[in-house]
Amino acid sequence: MKIKNIFFMVMLSTLPFSGIQAQTAEDFRQPYPLGDKISPNPNFTGEVWLAPLSEHKELNVPMTNVTFAPGCRNSWHSHTGGQILIATAGIGYYQENGKPARRLFPGDIVEIAPGVEHWHGAAPDSWFAHIAVSCNPDTNKPTWLQPVTDEEYTSSVNATTSVYDNQALTAREQAIVAIASYTGKGDLEHLPMALVQGLENGMTVNEIKEVLIQAYAYCGFPRSLRAIQTFMKVLDDRKSQGINDTMGKEATMPNQDGDKYDRGAAILETLSGADSAHPKSGYGAFAPAIDQFLKEHLFADIFERGLLSYRERELSTVSFLAGVGNVEPMAAAHMGICLHLGITKEELTELLNIVEINLGEAFSGSLRTVLEDVAK
Repeated sequence: MKIKNIFFMVMLSTLPFSGIQAQTAEDFRQPYPLGDKISPNPNFTGEVWLAPLSEHKELNVPMTNVTFAPGCRNSWHSHTGGQILIATAGIGYYQENGKPARRLFPGDIVEIAPGVEHWHGAAPDSWFAHIAVSCNPDTNKPTWLQPVTDEEYTSSVNATTSVYDNQALTAREQAIVAIASYTGKGDLEHLPMALVQGLENGMTVNEIKEVLIQAYAYCGFPRSLRAIQTFMKVLDDRKSQGINDTMGKEATMPNQDGDKYDRGAAILETLSGADSAHPKSGYGAFAPAIDQFLKEHLFADIFERGLLSYRERELSTVSFLAGVGNVEPMAAAHMGICLHLGITKEELTELLNIVEINLGEAFSGSLRTVLEDVAK
């Protein structure tokens, strides 16, 4: 099954309780004022709000915060003086006539040349806000054209994700990647979709809980606990709809035989294929306690719990790290473990493709370079 098909199937199945779909404009978290609702409006399909940001007209730089409800977009149009868009919250799209649509994440900047026909708006499943900066304001005028039809919009959105068609990762593994990367980032708005994706693709409640428990070792207790609370809400909402999800087997208690540090070190050697014997070096020599916690709590206590295979735990780990960001050395180590476990470069590339779809290129770009180096 293609990633994009899973994505939209899950989106539809979560409408009653998804944090994205349940949001009102006032609940949508963004850094600038919402402003006034201007819809219905002949130049927009869906609900939209505008808030002027420029207070000093003598600066001659008109800026407006534009907030789009999920699925909302403006019509095809152009500007005689050009325009700059700065994405600030949610997920959106921008498309120029005759070119593929571009998926927008907070921090993305779009420079639109004068006279270029284009449209922009929200993703089907997410609110979206951007600042619109009017260039050459003394002579800049918009030319509004025909609306972006539902067919055009859907086709453009689908085409944006079609380059990430799944070839190797199973639907279950795709769900694990989505759950772990959203958890690593702390994105509780989009996490419910991924949790449902896991449930709908055969994961038991206890297996998903195991992913979220493992998260604490890579992104901290706060991220792990908030993800677990989000999962509890998803399960309650599904139960209220008459959906009784399978609990599945319980995790096994860690093996208590032998020294815990040695058990963890042995598991790490199995994962990496490298000798973890003493003497320690690097962070292990500088802070021996962290090496002890790593071996005993992570590789002994957590990896001995069963339910998830080593393959699934390492796919989870790389995905956690992608969501956290700025952890390239750790990502390199765990990508190396993945390769040693038989996870292919192509499968890790697909993992990063899913991360890019869900979190943006800022979370996948540097890890693609890491993967190229590790896979040499």
